[in-house]
Amino acid sequence: MNSKQLDVLCSAIFLVFGGLMLKFSLSIRHIIPTDVGSGYVPIFLSICILVTAGAKLALTLLDKKPPKAAAKSDSDLAGGLGTVGLMLLYVIAFEPVGFLLSSMVYLFAQILLMSNRDNRRPVLFAAISVALPVGIALLFAYVIKMPLPVGILGF
Repeated sequence: MNSKQLDVLCSAIFLVFGGLMLKFSLSIRHIIPTDVGSGYVPIFLSICILVTAGAKLALTLLDKKPPKAAAKSDSDLAGGLGTVGLMLLYVIAFEPVGFLLSSMVYLFAQILLMSNRDNRRPVLFAAISVALPVGIALLFAYVIKMPLPVGILGF
């Protein structure tokens, strides 16, 4: 398979995924009566997935350059499998450990996994891994007014 065929296949898979995600997100009932309901973020993300996959598909189909052979790499497979494993651990830990702690650990591990030796900056990665979940938790607590799981530490 060449790179153009892989891009078309990947775009098609994400279009189907985004469409299914949007379909199921529209059926999420509101738990807390606010302007922004429980389905807001999944609907927003599914629309982002659909727009991005559609744009990638259009750009791929409009590209006139001859396709090149797809590069194979063992690190791509290891990164993909590592990401799936980290996501499974994150899903398992989310309720008992809570949003903040599980998200911080997941983000740090995911960023480390995806970085290479040349661009690895653990202090920066740790700062991002702490700041992003705290910002999201504050957004949910004070703007959306929807609590996130607190877990064993109580925050």
